[in-house]
Amino acid sequence: MVRSVHAQSLEEKLATATDYVPKATAPSDQLVEVARRFNIPMGIEWVDGAGTAPLDQTLRPGKRSVKELIEEIASLSPGYRVEVDNGLVRIYSPEALHPFNFLNIRLKSYTVNDEDLFGAEHGLRLAIRFTLQPAKYRFGYAGGYGHPANHVFQFPKFTLSESNVTVREVLNAIALAQGNALWITRIKTEDLQGDEPGWTRKGADGGDSPVTSAWHFLPLAEISQLAKEQVAVDVTIDGLLDERMTTIPVMLERGLSDAAPGRGGGSSTGSYRYGASIAKLGKDCVTLSVQLNVERPGEADFTFDKKIEIHKDHITEIRPESRIVIRAYFENAAKP
Repeated sequence: MVRSVHAQSLEEKLATATDYVPKATAPSDQLVEVARRFNIPMGIEWVDGAGTAPLDQTLRPGKRSVKELIEEIASLSPGYRVEVDNGLVRIYSPEALHPFNFLNIRLKSYTVNDEDLFGAEHGLRLAIRFTLQPAKYRFGYAGGYGHPANHVFQFPKFTLSESNVTVREVLNAIALAQGNALWITRIKTEDLQGDEPGWTRKGADGGDSPVTSAWHFLPLAEISQLAKEQVAVDVTIDGLLDERMTTIPVMLERGLSDAAPGRGGGSSTGSYRYGASIAKLGKDCVTLSVQLNVERPGEADFTFDKKIEIHKDHITEIRPESRIVIRAYFENAAKP
């Protein structure tokens, strides 16, 4: 599992009492918000324009279980159902059974071996293409795939092998195997109308919402929530600054880190601009790139732009100028 909270069963999470009210207004966005807040693996099939609730419809306040909260959100849109199925909460409408619903496309086979979620998605796209347009891909398929750098979906790796399976079943299997994901699709009502499926008219990759990318996976927790440790940087500038400037969650065992925003400020005694980012991750250390610019009235500007190596169980302290101290070190990540 991705994080220890997953040791709690889905049933226990759904039974948790809460008075939480989502900030989002659209029911589909509210469901995503609740899933991420309470770490609920979910598959959401939302048909735009079919039984959709007004955006200003609000939830009643008060205590209820997480499951009751999810059911209440779904009930705001007529016809939607909530079902707990094999470790996943499914949200769907009667259109789930429509023959033109791309989630019902049946694949002869689907296999991924020791891949992360991005690789699993790529494998699903290929399986859809091979199923819908076998003649086009009879000689194979050339091309790869990309994904955002330093993303929480880069771990863990998993293996799946299924036959005679629907796209929906594959999406469910990927979410459960990944352990930190929900998936959502928004299907247009016009794609369920006419005499033939949209993919027959447009091809697997055609149109503004091709079936090979009509879903989205979202993490239940980000790196900042999963990391057990973080890199801290304190900066002291005499007469101008003395505070924590950087807190970067890191997962050294995964080679992942979060980002840190730049900062700046000033007063009558001067001003500063500061930034820091992870340049390299090691097994027990990081290389941090630090930029600092200090301006004082009547003095030449001071600029510092160097890489600092920070090791566990050791405080790295440097004094780039007599009135400036930079201290960097590892610490346990703060958890709510």
